[in-house]
Amino acid sequence: MKVTKCLLYICPLLLLGAMMWGCERDDDEPRKAKKPISRLYISTSEYTPNSADAQIRNVFVIDPADSSLFSTEGGLSYRSGALGGNVIHFSPFARSIFQSSINTPSYLDTTIQVMSVNDKGQLASSGTIGNRKFKNITGLWYNSFDDQLFAADLNLGGEKDTMSIFVIDRPKTRRGFVRPAYQVILNDRIWGMQLDSMDMLLSKTGVDGGILVFKNFVNVVNAKADTLVKDIGPTYTLTVPGTSNIRGFSYANISDVLVASDYTGNGVDGRVLIFENFSKNTSSTTLTPTRVISGASTKLQQPLDVAIDSREGGKYIYVADAGAKKILRFHLTDNGDVAPDAELSVGSGSASYTPQSIFLDSRGPSEY
Repeated sequence: MKVTKCLLYICPLLLLGAMMWGCERDDDEPRKAKKPISRLYISTSEYTPNSADAQIRNVFVIDPADSSLFSTEGGLSYRSGALGGNVIHFSPFARSIFQSSINTPSYLDTTIQVMSVNDKGQLASSGTIGNRKFKNITGLWYNSFDDQLFAADLNLGGEKDTMSIFVIDRPKTRRGFVRPAYQVILNDRIWGMQLDSMDMLLSKTGVDGGILVFKNFVNVVNAKADTLVKDIGPTYTLTVPGTSNIRGFSYANISDVLVASDYTGNGVDGRVLIFENFSKNTSSTTLTPTRVISGASTKLQQPLDVAIDSREGGKYIYVADAGAKKILRFHLTDNGDVAPDAELSVGSGSASYTPQSIFLDSRGPSEY
């Protein structure tokens, strides 16, 4: 009888303990934002190891990016191990920044830098992913469902052009040489990338570029038996006639707006293309921008990357312009030959560095 009574008391306690244990937060989960976040990460390409100022910083953090001031005052800067920064990507799920190298002939660097990020946006080096196949990493995106990093690589000018997506497992814990889980060979000249749930969006650069859409890309790739994948193509292609250098793009699910950068080869007439109701395009077709920001007043020269505030009611488009050596901010509603809402330069002293890539962490309260 005493044993039975003890069990009656103990069993509920064990059950409650198990429930509390199961409800504990996983350390790999991102913390929910307690207040709105608008944090812009900037990657710059300068690297001069033989100069007197060898410690050139190539990652800059603007927080908040939606402030009316939009200034570097109080902003953070950091020197990663990249020999000149190229594309940059942040994931709150990985709590990490991933940055590729510009990889010039003068400074060979086929690595991807991994940096941890705390709740205040402060960075710390946590690893390097290297492989000689990483010739020109132009797009990065973290797949939180499977703990994978996707890397778009545009390897041009060798024995033959090779356009690939590399899939890297467990990117936060890898060090040194890394063999990709998959290398997906493509036929188009890809540049930027973004995951929309399981679907992959890639920008197609060059004459009459656009957006390539791969439905269920994540599951299809991870079901492959072989490491080298040659039988995956876009589900449909959205072509934008008259474009020359679509590179960076950004899609906001809530507003269903996609923005993309474009410029001609001489880099004197940059523009930002805005496509509303983007998800209504479900088959191969030509796209006409809803609005285009272009003209002398915009100060756009060679925009390489864009970022859109993805929150409900988001107001801004951010542009990394390598020609102007500036970050330009426009209103999402802008059209035509309009002046930027704000602009800033990053660098050291009077030197303005060249922005190659940006990523905007925009989250509302209680959002991951």
